Amino acid sequence: MTISDELDRTRAALLALEKSLVALRNRLGSHLDVLRLLDDLERCRADLYRLEQQVRAPRRTDLVVIPDGDYDHDFWAGVEHEGLGRTAP
Repeated sequence: MTISDELDRTRAALLALEKSLVALRNRLGSHLDVLRLLDDLERCRADLYRLEQQVRAPRRTDLVVIPDGDYDHDFWAGVEHEGLGRTAP
């Protein structure tokens, strides 16, 4: 099963949950716990939407060119050498 299929199943499950909660609200009225569940459902929907946007967003494949030459030695002035705990020359 693909991630798109899983997202679709999750969306369908949220829709089924919404239908059940609306039916409960219609039978019980504005019961605090039902209203809280409906609020939680809204947060789940918003989170699912953000997740879908992240998953379906095109991936950046820009190459980063790292030069073969030496770095400017002034760049490292005053920096402790990794692993040795002393100031680099």
